[in-house]
Amino acid sequence: MAKTAGSRLSWAALAGLGTTVVAVKVGCAPIPHKEGNTWIDSVVLADVLAAVGPEVVLPALDRMAIELDALDDTLIAWDAAASGGGDADAARLAARDQWEATMMVWQELELMQVGPAGSSLTVVAGEDIRDEVYSWPTVNPCRIDQEVVAEGWTDDSWFTANLVNSYGLDALEHIVHGDEDNACPSQVDINADGTWAALGADGVEANRIAFAQVLTAHLADQVGALSEAWSPDSGDFSGALARTTADSPYESEEDALNAVFRAMFYLETVTKDRKLGQPLGEINCTTGTCPDDAEHLESGASMDAVAANLRGFRNLFTGGDGAGIDDLLVELGHNDLSDAILTKTDTAIAAADSATVSVYEGVTSKPEAVDTVFAAVKDVTDLLKGDLVTVLALEVPAEAAGDND
Repeated sequence: MAKTAGSRLSWAALAGLGTTVVAVKVGCAPIPHKEGNTWIDSVVLADVLAAVGPEVVLPALDRMAIELDALDDTLIAWDAAASGGGDADAARLAARDQWEATMMVWQELELMQVGPAGSSLTVVAGEDIRDEVYSWPTVNPCRIDQEVVAEGWTDDSWFTANLVNSYGLDALEHIVHGDEDNACPSQVDINADGTWAALGADGVEANRIAFAQVLTAHLADQVGALSEAWSPDSGDFSGALARTTADSPYESEEDALNAVFRAMFYLETVTKDRKLGQPLGEINCTTGTCPDDAEHLESGASMDAVAANLRGFRNLFTGGDGAGIDDLLVELGHNDLSDAILTKTDTAIAAADSATVSVYEGVTSKPEAVDTVFAAVKDVTDLLKGDLVTVLALEVPAEAAGDND
């Protein structure tokens, strides 16, 4: 369930409440341990967990902050062009390009919903920050257009008073790709009372720019909050995941590794099933195909998002420049599985990068192009939920238990 900004609990508070995630244990018998009480070599596992924050999550958040600064610069330039008689069309196109660059960094971070970024309902130490940044598939373009008219974002309490489908990167997508029309039916207030039409094209553009600047500032705050939460110099969730802090919400290294694995499982339940399978009609669709269920309908960036998800998965799997699950597999003598996951991930990235259509366009005109990417991603997730679960005796997230596709 999407939460508002005012409903957050800190990961430390959640740990104190004993928050847990229900999961189903599957796979073969655990690998015999070498010493101590764990079934994985504790030194290697400690290195893997210690690398997640400083080598994977924090560098991605740093890149996200840089892209948000650049996005703000393009919005300032768009505002100057629109209000000063400059080339507003070119400035808007620059804002669109920068929005996509920013969005693709976040699409990598979608695979890193460990702790504070994750849902408070399903993730240990989750604080719902992900939904504050990007709430898809919970989106409401009409509501965003209503806010463009209402100008309520000037109120300091606006973000806590509104649902996440009114703001975030998905709202920015609608704003920067909007034309003179709005997404609301004729009976909705901004059309029925004429307030949208009264703004005129120039007024709509000016309000969109102002709204976009406020949304971007809020995004910067959320990314900053995540960085502080993970930083060893402040919240130190990096240390909590590695279980080097006294108040870690994880009872064991096994629990912490399962939290990382759960984040990686986004590739199965969201990238494969929701972003590709559902539009194709492979998952939860009764009409043959469901192209309108695709991500990034307005920007057409859905296939780029799939590639970015895969890159985020690969970075988390390898631990960036640090130790990763691939190293853990090698240490345990499963080099073949490590190599297979990396090879198939690279193949899937290449397939998504080379696709010449968005998911929506592919489903409606060239379904074989989307089928190719779907199959390539499935090759990765079959190893993820099959051999990797079996070899490391990991826990499949509850929402994916019983999924045999």
